[in-house]
Amino acid sequence: MTPTTPPSDSAAGAHRRRKLRPFVLFSVLALAVLCGWAFWPVGPQESPYDLSRADGKSRFFRSDFHINVQMPPNLPLLQQLHWHWQEYRRRHGKPNLATYSFPPCSNQLFSIQAILNQSTEVSGTRYLIAVEIAGPVSFRTTNTLSGPQWTAAVEHTLETTDNVICYDYAQKRNFEDSLLLIREKPGEVKVVPRTKLAAYQSAGLVKREPR
Repeated sequence: MTPTTPPSDSAAGAHRRRKLRPFVLFSVLALAVLCGWAFWPVGPQESPYDLSRADGKSRFFRSDFHINVQMPPNLPLLQQLHWHWQEYRRRHGKPNLATYSFPPCSNQLFSIQAILNQSTEVSGTRYLIAVEIAGPVSFRTTNTLSGPQWTAAVEHTLETTDNVICYDYAQKRNFEDSLLLIREKPGEVKVVPRTKLAAYQSAGLVKREPR
């Protein structure tokens, strides 16, 4: 029986290097993508309200996280990358609803955009808000609410308020209306003035009939 010759140290080292190459390549590519995402220049975008003011068409404004977190100045590169990663996880990860608790709130007027931004922060649900909706809305709670309870209370208030101030960009006039909350897919809610539903359907912006 012929004895097996153990691999030399140089051969074993070459084998380890071949196994490490894909990992090193992946790490370099991942770092390059993260750097590009973090530092890619983004120019100012025209708001949906300005576009509708110019052409009179209906469109949506997307809710965002209400907290405007600013990166601390003069961070080293690695800490900047870590900050951007944490911010990405905060915005795109699944919220921990158990961390939210809301005390009772007296009857107050709230900006609809602001209160839906808060709901996005709490639940992760994105709201597509019709540009016609100007608000504000009167909102109150009598008990301490968890995150899901608070979001449900906000949505219930929007669905049951009859005199929300809106603006018609085509006719350039104010009007009052009730709101429809339309769920066409998980994690997204479209908020539309009731009398503008047909216009949003005609434009292909709303497909499902509200229930």
